[in-house]
Amino acid sequence: MKDEKNNKEEQPDFTPNPEESIPGFLPSTQLHLPWLPDWWRCFRFGPVSGRYEGEMTSPKAGRYLLDLRVDIDPRRGNSPVMDRISGDSYQLYRFGFPGTPTRAWRVYLESWIVDEPTVKWSRCEVEISGYVRFWTGVHPRTKIRVRIPWGTFRPPGPAEVTFIEIGRDTSSFSCARKSDCFRDMTMEVDVCQSVNAAPIMPCYDTHWHSTRPADLPRRTLTIEKAYRELGICVTINPDHTIIDDSASQFNSWSVDELHDAMETYFSQYAGTWPKWKMWGLLAGTFEISSVGGIMFDYWGAGEPPERQGFAVFRDHSWFNNLVPGAPANQDQALAMRHFLYTYVHEAGHAFNLMHSWDKGRPDSLSWMNYDWRYDARNGADSYWSDFRFEFDPEEMIHMRHGDRASVIMGGDPWSSGGHMEAPPGAMSQLEGELPIEFLLRSKEYFEFMEPVVIEFRLRNLLEDIPLSLDTRLNPEHGGVIVYIRRPDGRIVEYAPILCKLGTPQIQTLKPLKGAVEGEDRYSEGVFLSYGTYGFYFDKPGEYLARAVYQGAGDLLIHSNVHRIRIGNPLSKEEDRIAQDFFGYEVGMCLYLNGSRSPFLAKGLEILESIADRYKDTLLGVKVATTLAASAARPFFRIEERKLKKTYAANPKKALDLTEPALALYKREKAMSLSLAYHQVVRSRAEYLKTIGKKEAAKKEIAALGKDLADRGVNAPVLKDIKAFEKSL
Repeated sequence: MKDEKNNKEEQPDFTPNPEESIPGFLPSTQLHLPWLPDWWRCFRFGPVSGRYEGEMTSPKAGRYLLDLRVDIDPRRGNSPVMDRISGDSYQLYRFGFPGTPTRAWRVYLESWIVDEPTVKWSRCEVEISGYVRFWTGVHPRTKIRVRIPWGTFRPPGPAEVTFIEIGRDTSSFSCARKSDCFRDMTMEVDVCQSVNAAPIMPCYDTHWHSTRPADLPRRTLTIEKAYRELGICVTINPDHTIIDDSASQFNSWSVDELHDAMETYFSQYAGTWPKWKMWGLLAGTFEISSVGGIMFDYWGAGEPPERQGFAVFRDHSWFNNLVPGAPANQDQALAMRHFLYTYVHEAGHAFNLMHSWDKGRPDSLSWMNYDWRYDARNGADSYWSDFRFEFDPEEMIHMRHGDRASVIMGGDPWSSGGHMEAPPGAMSQLEGELPIEFLLRSKEYFEFMEPVVIEFRLRNLLEDIPLSLDTRLNPEHGGVIVYIRRPDGRIVEYAPILCKLGTPQIQTLKPLKGAVEGEDRYSEGVFLSYGTYGFYFDKPGEYLARAVYQGAGDLLIHSNVHRIRIGNPLSKEEDRIAQDFFGYEVGMCLYLNGSRSPFLAKGLEILESIADRYKDTLLGVKVATTLAASAARPFFRIEERKLKKTYAANPKKALDLTEPALALYKREKAMSLSLAYHQVVRSRAEYLKTIGKKEAAKKEIAALGKDLADRGVNAPVLKDIKAFEKSL
């Protein structure tokens, strides 16, 4: 009898029933039928679902290898069935001489999936069939047939696999059972000395905190167990390298220091990527104190491998009440719950999982959602009241059965792969009245190679109701998605290098009635030149940009379509320089706001040359501003497992670098430059204050306020500038 919905054959009455099985066994006959005289025959040990691996048996025996994943029956408690099979194909190579050991290796070829297999259960075997969907390339229509037998008190296998290509010969494999997991991954977690105290790793009883689903099964979860339920076997190295972060003047980790630490660490791994390996760092504090976790390893531009690791910041307020062992109160339980959540969430990004709302599922009960985003009306407790400590089905399918290259660490870039679903209407028109205006604006013309920074602005459009909104508008925080239409007509999604997990920065925007000009809005300049896929504005021509702001719950606000034009190179020399400029080292230096990492030394050198050569242009002053930010802060890197200061802050150099920028922004009166002008002067004031010139700092801030007032900048900005002047 066929199920018309999923084209699966119903199992007969003697199929597996794990709820009534003897512990450790999954029988092929139901134990509530004791009158069967041979109930013990084919009493199977363990589930059929899991991973199988074996070589080709025909037509070219031993030439190819198949890694097969079968997902048709329960593996264990709290592990849903996805009703799919999938696999990865490899070519096998062997080399050796008579009398010497044979060397063997394999080369990955491609991945495939069967989305709706037909499953026929029998007493002593199961047969699975369906049509294969390959993730890449062009293939003839291909059908697969998998037969998995088992014996009495024995596990299933080997799996006999036959591929039937329409109009071509068949090929067969014999695959032995490897595991009840679908993939295996190893993780190492290193620890900074400042936070080297128990607990280093999370361990949470799902009944510790009272805010939970009433029927939630009680179980103790670790990182390994959370991923084991998903179907991924994670092995964590029990030895944690301790990194000495006691260097004087070191207070918090910056992005470029994490980037440098990642480069340094993974240079110790021999061989090539991708690999099923992941690195985590338990550190103290991030430079933005609201960030509790970050997956910073999104390299881009096809240079070093990416999605290799993440960091958790132990000194975040989330973990203030963290204690080893069982909690004594609800605050301690909440801290351990969030400790586990942060680890699992950030590791999920390394598996190429995006945030739930980035895929159009803001109401998903997943590790990849934020509690405060799940239900805007009822708050974070609503999420924890419903959350069952699971990934959602689409994420399970991706991690169990997705294209290997888009799942494995160091494979395809982050936010790529079959799981990635952009919200509809990236460049479409909207209807109806919105409560919030989300505006993109900047100058309309950018010089060739000039870094593109666009102002993102939120504004309350309601007459009488104030709105409290998360004002983290940089896509790194996951609340804003940006689409860019390139001159050739392609629409691409901007993917940031970083992914930050932290507490919302809530600001109340006043309603239109009674609000002083500017109190109803919030603005932020967002750098968009470089991201995961390299440079986004590297060709002359017209670009269109549009963004989607994603608030708490299912709030989605589309921005206007913002048009900008990138100019042509003005000389052959500029065209030649562009060849060096549009590279990985320069892009990462710009993104990281300058970096003193030796891995990016070439990029820093190119930027210094451009800042000097084009000092009277916006290209030159924007690059110089980035260099100034890098010069003004110390740089720490890990050497011999100890954090050392390798560059001392030089605020005097930063002031020299920003002199041309100050002169240009004073000279150019365009309102579109006001935000950049404001930021440069504020930075200069901080540099002056550092070297003891407070009066000079106040003078520059006062001049900024007067200049922006003459340009018509709104009152709250001027008030903020005045308050900053008094604080110096």
